[in-house]
Amino acid sequence: MGRHAKPSGVWFNPLPWVILVASVLFAVLALRQVPCIQTDATNAIDGFIRLCYSDIPLTWTGQEFGLGNPPLGGDAMVFSPVLGVFMLMAVRVSEWLGAEVRADADVQVQLEGAEIFFAVTAVMLFVCFLAWVVSMTLMGRDSRGRFRSWDGMLVAASPVVLASGLIHWTLLPIALSAVGLYQFSRRRVIESGILLGIAAAADTMPLAIIVAVTVCIGLRGRWTQMVKFVAPTVLTWFVIHIPLLMRDWESVIAFYQTQVSGEASYGSVWFLMQLTTWNVQSAGYLGLLVLLVLIVATVAWLYGKKLRPRVGSLVAVFIFLASLLGAAFPPQTALWLLFALVFARPLRLEYIIFTAVQVAYWFAIWGYLSGHLTAAKNGPTNLYFLAIIFRVIVDLWLLFLFYRDIARPRQDVLRAPEYSDPLGGVLLDGELMGADQDDDGPEVSVDEEDEEDEEDETTSVSRERAATPG
Repeated sequence: MGRHAKPSGVWFNPLPWVILVASVLFAVLALRQVPCIQTDATNAIDGFIRLCYSDIPLTWTGQEFGLGNPPLGGDAMVFSPVLGVFMLMAVRVSEWLGAEVRADADVQVQLEGAEIFFAVTAVMLFVCFLAWVVSMTLMGRDSRGRFRSWDGMLVAASPVVLASGLIHWTLLPIALSAVGLYQFSRRRVIESGILLGIAAAADTMPLAIIVAVTVCIGLRGRWTQMVKFVAPTVLTWFVIHIPLLMRDWESVIAFYQTQVSGEASYGSVWFLMQLTTWNVQSAGYLGLLVLLVLIVATVAWLYGKKLRPRVGSLVAVFIFLASLLGAAFPPQTALWLLFALVFARPLRLEYIIFTAVQVAYWFAIWGYLSGHLTAAKNGPTNLYFLAIIFRVIVDLWLLFLFYRDIARPRQDVLRAPEYSDPLGGVLLDGELMGADQDDDGPEVSVDEEDEEDEEDETTSVSRERAATPG
């Protein structure tokens, strides 16, 4: 192509290709789970050795959905409100498609219902996956969505998704968070707060995103925008919980206590300490305490140095800290780390190293749980330990890179005069993009920005190249 040619047409539009690749990858993922779905009550299946374990079909039988027990019913709160509603929808659709739900259903009938439930849930999670990759594609890297980015392909073709996408319902809160951040990047602060409030009612990890966005707004002194973001977020979260609080507030409190009070379990640094004879009591509470201290220290450092981090960088910092200090590290947590990495540093080297260690850990955890990496099978037990260590080292290295991008904004590879922060949105009003300066510049109205949205053909090629990963 010539220097001044403008890329246009379907071949230069990443959106259809990202959707195509995401569809193919998820189809392979769903088919890969088939050998782990038990269809015969007399023939148990070891999902660990087959590398296709999933909580989804087991929940149908374990929570007795087939016997009529609703996801949001019972004496205790087992699932978060949004996830419970999501499951309830899947249960109702499964019934409509032929799954039998009755109090006297035997094991075989329940297993047949679990098959349908898994298929329905997989389709619903596929929609969530598409929402994630489309949000990444539409966000672009110029803070105003004037062109589409190939960053979505880093998610659509990710081996991490192929490995862990259907272990749990993690794609649901990730999709809500991705769409919420997309809304924020398009200056829809209230809508962003509502979506992130819903995401926080589906999982606890979106709380790290909410805190990160709030801090970014506060560091720029945009108090009006902070109220517009925080108020809908908190209100949405409480509105979702009100029916449960009115029915049994103690079960709601107990549910969230279990989210932070867990003991050291598989994959965490606390579990690694436990394996080396250093037993850590109340690892969940200890990890939460350390996390809060690190978040406060980070905010104080940012305020003292008058730094204004990219939203993606600070989101990645808080998500990686939360995953490192959690009482457990289930394999599906890697999806959250992928979410954060693509927002913060969608670069080739980091992406390859991150993917390699996460997939290696995914193999190691199933080998350990199946007994093939334990002394009982005369296997190399230390391979599982090494998988945890390498994963933690890479996570710490990426965390260092995120902090370095924040501390040295002029060396941040994603900052440039035309696209300093893909998630900046209203935070970029009155600022020279890519520069750290006081907020005393002239305010830029939305109408003025809309008038500037027409791209200059002579710079289109360079912008498209900048949007290409790596």
